[in-house]
Amino acid sequence: MTATFYSFDRQIEHAAADWWARLRDPALPEPALLQWSEWLEADPRHAAAFDRACALAESASTMDAATRSAFVGRFASARGGRRGPSRFVLSLAAAVALVVLGAGLFLGLRPGLSGAPQQYTSERAGHRDIDLPDGSSIELGGATSVTARYGRDERAIDLESGEAFFRVAHAERPFVVNAGPLRIRDLGTAFNVRRTGDRVTVAVTEGRVRVSPLAGQGDAATVELGAGREVSFDPETQAMRILDVDPATATAWRGHRLEFVNEPLSSVVENVNRYSARPIRLADPSLGRMTFTGTVQVDTIDSWVAALPRVFPVRVDAYPDRLELARQTTAARGARPR
Repeated sequence: MTATFYSFDRQIEHAAADWWARLRDPALPEPALLQWSEWLEADPRHAAAFDRACALAESASTMDAATRSAFVGRFASARGGRRGPSRFVLSLAAAVALVVLGAGLFLGLRPGLSGAPQQYTSERAGHRDIDLPDGSSIELGGATSVTARYGRDERAIDLESGEAFFRVAHAERPFVVNAGPLRIRDLGTAFNVRRTGDRVTVAVTEGRVRVSPLAGQGDAATVELGAGREVSFDPETQAMRILDVDPATATAWRGHRLEFVNEPLSSVVENVNRYSARPIRLADPSLGRMTFTGTVQVDTIDSWVAALPRVFPVRVDAYPDRLELARQTTAARGARPR
């Protein structure tokens, strides 16, 4: 048999045993889980001690009652001295009892904290609020999908499609959002991200964020944005455009308004479709290259579509299951719809 030696620190061993027992309480509040994660990361000895507590408890759980009693007695004698069983032994004994009674591994019952990805989606024209384990929150716009991956080194959110507003709780682990070709790292508290395919817009309402291109994104450079600033990534030019923005305008979708500034009609239509009862289609893909600036009220989308021929050379063909925009070269232009 090969003996393993380690530096014994009674306080660390006590804490490890306490965490072992506490993590198996289904009523443990979410902030305590963050405290446990931070405790593990604070010192390499913490994780090692926690592993030892798990191994001891698992070994004890396979023993019969007499053997287990003798085991705890020997451990108490070795660690407790004349003053009786240490707090570590008492904590471990309680933990062993939970295992023997069939308590499952707590982390396996708490999605999102063991590293298992958790997906959250919203309905078309819907709105969903998500509370994350670390105290951060996400508001999802219509037809939006995100996946949360919380690891020991990073809190990561993948925005697959749609729009989301993030309010981030401060922690040692960085909070990042991956949205198509961009990686957004939180340096502050609140920001909005909209993804339309590989077209991504990031607007900061509080604090700061760092926006970086992923590998292979051409000449796009890392930028830092403060409150009241917005960056848009154009997949065709591989460039980032930075603008000043009113924070209320950047998150207007939370008030049932979609705001666009010089955005391709194809992108506008795709975002409007996340709220439209009837999908809008472009019969001629070349129409998608025209740009639109204005506001779309999500509860009057049909009226907005009907007004488009006054702005663009298009006609609107209505069908029971969709609306189509076709090229109309003789269309008269009028005021932009609001």
